[in-house]
Amino acid sequence: MRSEEEVRRELRGWILGKARDLDETSLTGDTALFEERHLRSVHLPELLLLLERLTGAPIDVENLRPGDFRDLDTMIERFHAGGRA
Repeated sequence: MRSEEEVRRELRGWILGKARDLDETSLTGDTALFEERHLRSVHLPELLLLLERLTGAPIDVENLRPGDFRDLDTMIERFHAGGRA
């Protein structure tokens, strides 16, 4: 499994590539990605696949909860650090 820093760096890069209205300085760990419409629902399948690749484990979509993709910090905590979906 990749380190938290590696996962965070790759997720940030992906988010910045999709969210054209964000730049590196405005994307923080608690930026509300979907709520503030930086990302849209069409990005979710690709985001799930990216998280699976980065963490090396499948994500059980049956166990997803509202807010799992709220911001970068939440995704790291939920899918990398310990809360495996």
